[in-house]
Amino acid sequence: MNLSKDINAFISRKDLLNILFLTLIAIIIFHNVFYAEYLYTDESVYLWVYKKGARLHMFTTQGRYLTDQLFQWLFSRATTIHDVIYVRLFSFIGWLICIPIWYFTVKKIVTKEKLPALLTVFSVLYLICTPPLSIYVGWTACLELFIANTAGLLSGYLLYAYMQAESGRINKPVLAITGSALLGVISLFTYQNGFGCFLLPFLLHLITRPKKFRMMSLAVAIYLGIYVLYYVLFKLSLRVYHIGGVERTGISTNIFAKIRFFFRPLATAFHFTVLFNEKSIVGFVTYVGTFFAWAWADFYQFRTMPLLGRFKIFVLTIFLLAIIYLPSLVVKENYFSNRTLFALNLAVFFLAANTVLMAIKKNETRITVVAMLSFLFVLNARYNFMQQFLDPVKREYELVRAYIENNYNPGITTVYFIRPREDFFVKKYGITRSWDEFGVPSTFRDWVPEPFTKQIIFEKTGNRKAAENLIIKQWPGKEEYLKAAPQLSQNVTLVDVEEILNH
Repeated sequence: MNLSKDINAFISRKDLLNILFLTLIAIIIFHNVFYAEYLYTDESVYLWVYKKGARLHMFTTQGRYLTDQLFQWLFSRATTIHDVIYVRLFSFIGWLICIPIWYFTVKKIVTKEKLPALLTVFSVLYLICTPPLSIYVGWTACLELFIANTAGLLSGYLLYAYMQAESGRINKPVLAITGSALLGVISLFTYQNGFGCFLLPFLLHLITRPKKFRMMSLAVAIYLGIYVLYYVLFKLSLRVYHIGGVERTGISTNIFAKIRFFFRPLATAFHFTVLFNEKSIVGFVTYVGTFFAWAWADFYQFRTMPLLGRFKIFVLTIFLLAIIYLPSLVVKENYFSNRTLFALNLAVFFLAANTVLMAIKKNETRITVVAMLSFLFVLNARYNFMQQFLDPVKREYELVRAYIENNYNPGITTVYFIRPREDFFVKKYGITRSWDEFGVPSTFRDWVPEPFTKQIIFEKTGNRKAAENLIIKQWPGKEEYLKAAPQLSQNVTLVDVEEILNH
């Protein structure tokens, strides 16, 4: 009976309405995934090669064993391109299920740390609108991220919930650390960057208790310890399957290069929901402006503290942001795509949003500011998902598929495929290219033409053997094709993506 009262006291009617509101926002932004048919880059590969009985280790070599199992289970059940819709829905529905988990977890932390109550719904709305979520929902290559990020959050929260704020001691340490480690290993074996969400509760703790470092220090130590445990298990998994790890995921020892590298993904996080090309001067200026505005406001907020104390908090905050992004900082590869930035984006948002909310004293003004920013976030998220990602990719798929189907006959044995340039969408539609996720033609990548073409021929003819026997020759552009001067014949059909899309 007391438990029932506690639940009713914590889960109010307002909370349920907030969750309903947030769920509706997610559906409004991403509802096209319920029916949009297309293939985006790697999806062609997954659909073609993940078949029943196949035992691939595509992700195990990258330390993501659980993702391998998940992809095998989902894509072995997909036969047609239309079936990929259901795989995307697995990710989208997974995120809809996770919205209440994130909401109540953040609410518990916000309540315990006595942060502005508005931060709960505001932060979960931002989670829905952040660019990585558009990629997680729209591209099945990232379908596992709802598991990785949410398991990472719960791993950290479980430890946080059993820790005493003042002393840093852990109540029921065996239960707390074991449970936290289990969830952490699940997160890491799904997608390593998702584990950065572990530190979000402790970042919020730092915001309100900047002089209390004991709890933070212990949390960081356990966080790093879970990485060590995972690394040992990862190496064991490679030995069990008699496979080697991917070279680009090897450990980097160039510390100073990695420190310089970190400030590039940090720049993207300070763009919030606005997309910039990673080489954009405007994007860099925007980053510098928002970063220093937050840093100045934060220094001013703690103006009663000595300057050295404020500087120490600032350095510790940057350190926390860095280790939140640790998986990308320890490997040799320097690639800070949007899909790796979810935890870092949320961390930066928590810092900036709390600074803004604390600077506004009147509750009515807070509500107005949050409502205006939320409206802008939703509009921009819808634009990112539709104009920057889905519409151009869907049009490319529809036109190229129709062309291949119309020009194929049983006598065709070879397909000449001219891929579009990486910036083709940027020039044609005036949109932003952001890494390999937004504003990039699906058929730009060299691993796409063969499975993409064969899948279309298979669906047209119903004959997988005939599709497998097709010879696919490709060139990265029209210039390279003309230079090679291949011979055309009645057994050959030419697919020039840019020409098809320009007509």
